[in-house]
Amino acid sequence: MKEKMSRWGIGPIFTTLSLIYGLMTIIISYSFQPFFRMAFIPYRFLFFLGIFLIVIGFPFVIASAITVMRAYNADKLVTDGMFKFCRHPLYASWVVFMVPGIALLSNSWIALTTPIFMYFILYVLVKKEEAYLENVFSTEYANYKKKVPCILPYGFLK
Repeated sequence: MKEKMSRWGIGPIFTTLSLIYGLMTIIISYSFQPFFRMAFIPYRFLFFLGIFLIVIGFPFVIASAITVMRAYNADKLVTDGMFKFCRHPLYASWVVFMVPGIALLSNSWIALTTPIFMYFILYVLVKKEEAYLENVFSTEYANYKKKVPCILPYGFLK
């Protein structure tokens, strides 16, 4: 068996690349104001939608993180709870809820490209984590992987 993967998996590199890209979009947006503003949508709506996404996403982040840490400490594969719907709910909650919410609060349409960037960078990076899980949990993980999508519960990014 390979050396045990860090409890953070691909998280640090995924986070670093996402933060760099996200910060670049915010800097560009504020440097060229008002060009990137979503003036066609009332800011009040963007604000409440952004807050709503963050409020919805926060419990997913916390619950996923706790579940992943417990499973990591117990050397156990989790396939129930949120993990019935996607294999990586912690990453998914950032890509689907938290970062889009933050982007909406920033009132910048270019910042809304950040979750799209994150989705595609995750597609590349998650392969390392998936290979590790297949190595450690072999058939159990292979069967789980066949049944459950990677990020979004509707089968995208298998």
